[in-house]
Amino acid sequence: MTFYNHCHVFPHGAFPDAPELGTLPELDLFMKDNGVDKAVAFAPFWGPRTREILDGEEINAWLLRNLEPYPNIVGAMAVNPTDPKACEIVEEYHRKGFIGIKTHPAAMRFQIDDPACDDFYACAAELGLFVLFHTGVHGWVLSKYQPLLIDNVVCRHPNVTVIIEHMGTSDGIGRGFFDQALAVITNHSNRWRTDGGVYAGLTGLAKPQHRQLLADTIAQAGPERCIFGLDWPHMEGNARARDRYRMELDVLRSLRLPQAAEDTILGGALSALTGVQ
Repeated sequence: MTFYNHCHVFPHGAFPDAPELGTLPELDLFMKDNGVDKAVAFAPFWGPRTREILDGEEINAWLLRNLEPYPNIVGAMAVNPTDPKACEIVEEYHRKGFIGIKTHPAAMRFQIDDPACDDFYACAAELGLFVLFHTGVHGWVLSKYQPLLIDNVVCRHPNVTVIIEHMGTSDGIGRGFFDQALAVITNHSNRWRTDGGVYAGLTGLAKPQHRQLLADTIAQAGPERCIFGLDWPHMEGNARARDRYRMELDVLRSLRLPQAAEDTILGGALSALTGVQ
């Protein structure tokens, strides 16, 4: 089963020049056209006109309400850990079937290891939800969202499950924080612990210029802790998203991994982590 992480979805019209861009019907069509069995969609925490269109509706509520016709698309909430209602939101949408939490420290303006986030991390750990961190250079104070800070979080909350998305890279622009991300992966690898709380998010990493970084990540984390993501819709529409997806598969397959390892990266690890079959 192919089960991919990291799809951004938006209400119709969030992008005025391309109103269909990022909508759930378009994601469903992309999946059917490209043989994708299941995917994780994130609640829309950004987009030029998203807030205006939602008109006060909570973003996770919007996603939940619109997911019903798409049984193969699984919801993940978007939550700012410093929101005073963060734990309340996490508990509510966990009850309603969401499988994880997307965070974006630079966009949401929170420091990864801020003690003010501790209740949020404890809540996610108790409920068994993954916390995904967008990592990579993203135009904010670098010291507040460098991936090394994730190590502080996991050391304080050893039962929390973390996905280090993009492995600290910045959409093909150099290594970014890759070495920090790999260090955190290594520090919480099978060499030191057996419960595997830190996962490598491969979204955006399977590019020709990052082939060696991809190989190093898989070698260090092991396929069972590597999760492939689409980063759909790439702000380009389905035709370009298809081309990018096929290129990323080619890069991954150029590593000539055993078929079992490839299957784990392309769905097995995420399925085992979330219980989604």
